[in-house]
Amino acid sequence: MKLKTTEKGFTLLELLVALSIAAFVTAAASMTIITMMRLTPKTNNWAIALRQVQNAGYWISRDVLMADNITVGDTGNPMFLTLRQPQIDTSLKNKIEYKFEPMSGGLKRLVRTDTDNNTAIMIAEYISSDNTTATYSPNCTDNCTLTFTITAISGNVPVTRQYEVTQRVPASSP
Repeated sequence: MKLKTTEKGFTLLELLVALSIAAFVTAAASMTIITMMRLTPKTNNWAIALRQVQNAGYWISRDVLMADNITVGDTGNPMFLTLRQPQIDTSLKNKIEYKFEPMSGGLKRLVRTDTDNNTAIMIAEYISSDNTTATYSPNCTDNCTLTFTITAISGNVPVTRQYEVTQRVPASSP
């Protein structure tokens, strides 16, 4: 059998090289997809927990800045934090309360209640009250600082943040 010079094709060696390159690219793409599929739920849980911690930190910090009296409760007790705002209108109580409400799985949601207009809003969910602490010296006269740590757990991913907030309004006696 005679080969004509006009016939073109690939040699066996060229086909083997092309096949091995294709296999390598396919393996790399498969590993990337598998890694993404494994990390996505963990990343989502981390993002959810982080958002809850940041939301709790924002609201508590905001209220502490304006409070003239702070009372820290035991985290095992539903009442976590009580803040009193300066008395502008004497008919108002000017009291903000942060309470833990139970959720399924042993976690809790943090609820902010304004006693003047009797409104409650949920601040954060998936909070581990065992890992949530707050410290405050009620006898301070200047630079009164509340230090609190919030831990949220989504899935099996915990996120913990510590906040320090100094009151703008000097502390008054309870």
